[in-house]
Amino acid sequence: MSTIPEGLVLKGSPAEPRGRSLAAGRAFQPGELIATFTSPSIAIPDSPHLSTTCSGCLLPATSTDLGSSQLAREVRACTGCRAVFYCSPKCQKLDWATGGHKAECKVFKRVRAEGHDFLPTPVRALVQVLLRPEMSAAMGELEGHVDAFRRVGGKLWADMELQAMAALHYIGRETNPKNLAEAIDVLCKSHVNAFNRLDVDTEQTGLFMHPSLAIINHNCIPNAFVQFVGRKAVLHAYQEIKETEEIEISYIDCTLHRSHRQDALKTRYHFVCNCLRCKEDLDVYQVCRMYPHLRLNSFSVATDIQEHLDTHTTSLFGGKKGLSTTIEDIYPSCSTPLTSLDSADTHKQLRSRWKACKPLRDPNPSAYAIEPLSRVLSEASVYFAVQGSLAYSLCIASFLATSVDPIKSPVPFAPQRVKGLLMTAKLLANDLGATLGGTKALTSTDGLSGAIIEAFRKTDQPTVCQALLELVLHYAPAVNSKEWSVYREAEDLLKDLESLPGREMSNTLVKRFMRNPNGFEERAFFDNFVLEPLRRLAALCIRIMDTEFEC
Repeated sequence: MSTIPEGLVLKGSPAEPRGRSLAAGRAFQPGELIATFTSPSIAIPDSPHLSTTCSGCLLPATSTDLGSSQLAREVRACTGCRAVFYCSPKCQKLDWATGGHKAECKVFKRVRAEGHDFLPTPVRALVQVLLRPEMSAAMGELEGHVDAFRRVGGKLWADMELQAMAALHYIGRETNPKNLAEAIDVLCKSHVNAFNRLDVDTEQTGLFMHPSLAIINHNCIPNAFVQFVGRKAVLHAYQEIKETEEIEISYIDCTLHRSHRQDALKTRYHFVCNCLRCKEDLDVYQVCRMYPHLRLNSFSVATDIQEHLDTHTTSLFGGKKGLSTTIEDIYPSCSTPLTSLDSADTHKQLRSRWKACKPLRDPNPSAYAIEPLSRVLSEASVYFAVQGSLAYSLCIASFLATSVDPIKSPVPFAPQRVKGLLMTAKLLANDLGATLGGTKALTSTDGLSGAIIEAFRKTDQPTVCQALLELVLHYAPAVNSKEWSVYREAEDLLKDLESLPGREMSNTLVKRFMRNPNGFEERAFFDNFVLEPLRRLAALCIRIMDTEFEC
């Protein structure tokens, strides 16, 4: 059994309905660090990213400096197996000593000798466990639901059998029933208890498994959340947690529709969630209204969050469940990833998705924070940014930051909200005067083009950008830590912005607001020079979407 971090208390037993759990050893405030989980049993990049990720610190490689705090990070292959990469001798020694590569290096040599570049991620994790007795012992008390996986069968079980045989082959063990059973047991435990480190915004990938972290139970209305910093996991309080109260996180995206949450939990974790959100089929507006610390949004770009909630006084899924049924019909047309599509096909898909989500746009009030509509808006913002239509992208990003993300995650230090602020700030940092437009250049002063030009004319981009970056720096440590790449990128952008000539007065005003956000003059400055410009840009979001994607 691994050590439970200080501040947490182990409760329950495997025989209880919810199994073991971790409870607070003392009271915690919103955003406070509850515990740090070090010395994981498994901490590896996804295998397709092995050549672009350091297997020591788990940070992605970069070919150029990203700023004064983020120097170029080049990775070089292990001279033994040529399959695993490191950014420094220090990281290589760390992974050799504690990360498992000492045991697996010879295995990778055999893999490459047989014509393969790497092992699939689950197989590599299995190899590490089988070759290290201490890891097998650490996983001994974890639940794997092997019988449940076997009963369900299908492709997942067939894949596990193949993965088990592959691992045994490469480590040179006989493929007999005993060894196969042991390997499949480890695979099932890894599948259930390992955390996916994937974060496309920060290019973070891989698996992280820590036996103590795996004890924390699930709730679709969590009171805590987990983030990853290299080879560590950090657990922060999402809301106030009283002493002895059980710590609960969400294993999945808890803003998904109920049927999709239930399916994800049943498929991977083999349980049916009976939390309040699931039992009463609460929508995101109802869950947001329940959050006990909405007042924290007074220091954010969502100071009007209560106004949004006041327009949604009844359940969107109530009555005859019409909207809930409609969402079930919408999801299939919005579920295919857009990353592999070219520009024309992406535009076609976005048009189809915007049309499919019309039932969520039509109600009075509209339900833009409901999935999959909110995801379509995010995809559109990314699409326009890639196309160079930065003004369109910024208007949509502003709408998400002020009207959508705060409903989905009502605390201002939620990971997606902080990353959304950085995205908006980066768009503002561009010379948008030279790039105004969507798929068509903005040459007219009438209609949408004129409205966008007028909105930008009234916006002091550097000041809004600076204020957003200050908010990122303020809240990022409560999300992750000052080691988070989001914090470091915001820090570098802010330094560049503050160094611009003629910015002394604006710099002073932004700093004064950050020190005293409740001051009369400071609040007036923030409302007039930051919030109002953002809201003007956000108000153009739906017009842009309708212009580009309405059939």
